[in-house]
Amino acid sequence: MTEKPFPNSQQIPGSPETLPQLAYAYVKERILNRVYKPGQQLMDTQIAGELGISRTPVRDALRQLAYEGLLVNQARQGWQVYSLALEDIHEIFDLKALLEGMLARQAARCQDEEKRSSLRSAMAEMQQAADANDFPAWREADLEFHAVLYGMAQNGRALNIVENLNQQWYRLRIGYIALEGRIQRSCREHAPVVESVLAGDEEGAERSMRAHIGNVHRDLVHMLVNLVFPFTEGGV
Repeated sequence: MTEKPFPNSQQIPGSPETLPQLAYAYVKERILNRVYKPGQQLMDTQIAGELGISRTPVRDALRQLAYEGLLVNQARQGWQVYSLALEDIHEIFDLKALLEGMLARQAARCQDEEKRSSLRSAMAEMQQAADANDFPAWREADLEFHAVLYGMAQNGRALNIVENLNQQWYRLRIGYIALEGRIQRSCREHAPVVESVLAGDEEGAERSMRAHIGNVHRDLVHMLVNLVFPFTEGGV
C-alpha cells in the first residue's frame, strides 16, 4: 500500500480536527503503512516539528496509540513502534476467533432484508474479485463484507475491539493475502458463514466464522515462521 500524503497542519486552516486528533491520525497512518518501522524509536519533538505544532498534543496522541497497542512507551527512552512476535499473533487471533464467532452468531438473528441482500452482494463481489485474482478489488469487497456482517450483529463494543485487533496485524495483511490461492480459499471459507447467517443458523454461523479465523491464523503463522522471521531480527 502506498502512503497517502498527509498535509502539514498549517496547510489546513479551519480543520475540524483538534491538534491531538491531527497528530494521532498522522502517526497512526505511518505505523500502519510501515513508514515508521517495527521497533523504530519515535520522538515527540520530531513529530511536533513535522506537523508544526507543540509537543503536548503529540504526547496525547502517542499515549492513545500506546493504549491501542500500536506503540510502546519506554521509560526515559521515548516511544517505540510495536513489534509483533509469534505469541502476539496467537493472542490476537485467539481473541478474533472468540469475538468474530460471536458477531457471526448475532448476525444470524438479523431479519433486515436490506442488510441480508447487502451481505449476498458483498459475497458475490468478493468471489468475482477472487476469480479475477484482483487483490485490490478483493480487499475492498472483503472490507465491505465484514462491515455488512458485523453491522447485522449490532454489537458496537465487540466490533471496536475487533477493529483494534485488526489494526495490530494490519501491516502483515498485504503480504498475507498475496499468498498463492489465499483469496480463493477465503471465499470458500466465507460462503458457509453467509449460508448460515441467511438461514438463521446461529451455531453454524459461529462455527464457520471460527473455522475461517483459524485458517487465517494458521496460514499467517506459516508465512511468518517460514518466510519472514528467518530474515528478521526480533518481531515484525
